Amino acid sequence: MLSGGGARGAYEVGVLRYVREKLRVDTRFDVITGTSVGAINGAYLAATCDRPRAQARMLQRVWSDLTIDNVYHFGWEQLRNLPTAFFGKNLPKISHGGRVGGLVDARYLEKIVRTQIPWAGITENLRQGKLSAFACTATELATGICTTFVQNTGNDVAPLWAAAYNEAVVPTTIAPAHALASAAIPGLFPAVRVNDHFFVDGMLRQNTPLRPAIRLGANRLLIVALDHVENAKRARERKRERDQFVFPNAFFLLGKTLNALMLDRMEVDMVQIRRLNQLIDAGKQLYGEDFANRISSEMHRQEPFREVKLVVIQPSHDLSQIAWDVVRRTGLRHYSGLTARLIRRSMDASREFEAGENDFASYVLFDPTYLREVIELGYSDAQANHDDLIELFDRSEEPHKK
Repeated sequence: MLSGGGARGAYEVGVLRYVREKLRVDTRFDVITGTSVGAINGAYLAATCDRPRAQARMLQRVWSDLTIDNVYHFGWEQLRNLPTAFFGKNLPKISHGGRVGGLVDARYLEKIVRTQIPWAGITENLRQGKLSAFACTATELATGICTTFVQNTGNDVAPLWAAAYNEAVVPTTIAPAHALASAAIPGLFPAVRVNDHFFVDGMLRQNTPLRPAIRLGANRLLIVALDHVENAKRARERKRERDQFVFPNAFFLLGKTLNALMLDRMEVDMVQIRRLNQLIDAGKQLYGEDFANRISSEMHRQEPFREVKLVVIQPSHDLSQIAWDVVRRTGLRHYSGLTARLIRRSMDASREFEAGENDFASYVLFDPTYLREVIELGYSDAQANHDDLIELFDRSEEPHKK
């Protein structure tokens, strides 16, 4: 499960490099799910999972080509279209994959997604049994419905997956438009038309796509989250005490808005999974090994309840602190575009409100220095969880598959 978070997505690359290159066990992913930048990383993994040892290093090379000025290009065309971005207008019919709106020129990022990911590999790897399913999540612009696009072996959805309220499940052959839609931050990047509807970033409704993975049959979950492991309550109290007498500027507020969007149901879902695991374990001790089958049958479930193993890898250091330090050290002097100037201006806000932190920069800083340090952090955090990862990928108890 790969989360969304803009430039923070480089952290996922570091985790994947360690998993693929250092565990020395079968690290096959049966199900891959992603949201926003996690959908792009996930699509790359799904398309190249026939080359497990090399794919993470290959993905890192793709990330190394990204720069602030390329990803967030803003020129005369965007300036001319500002009234449309703010006030909208009636549009002619736009075909599948078409884009509309956005404050930046996203053509470079679109080119990377379309050309650097071998999209036909997803279908081929599913056909060869190297992958069971790939899913990515986007938000339907008109309704706000959380939509999960799913491609699996039979191109159908597991029978247990009845869409919940405000959720849609769409079986399809996943293409660049789906990943670009999942990563389309509203207002910043253009909305993307998929079939008959426009979609924007899946991070708005489901930043860490845990539930789709479970619905697709996964019973061991590797979750790569992009928020700091620091206790959330302690962090809130520290920032409340420090910032209570100063009114923040726009950059500070934008960083906090992006943080708020990342606060999805993942923690709630994980608590529910752990409680269900405890219930099944207690039921087996009291009523026998067939407890899960019996209770599922009584509830008329098509499949029994099952225990789910969880390993969560998330940053041991605050990525906003790393971003602040990189901007302070480099000054981003080798960039001339508007985005780099805005990041430098945002440093004034971080000095006033959050000395040593810059949430805004941590999402938009597609700078090789920052990306490299975030990748290295992901690698070291995965290394710190080596034993848990080995246990997660232990397939010794699985039935032998011919």
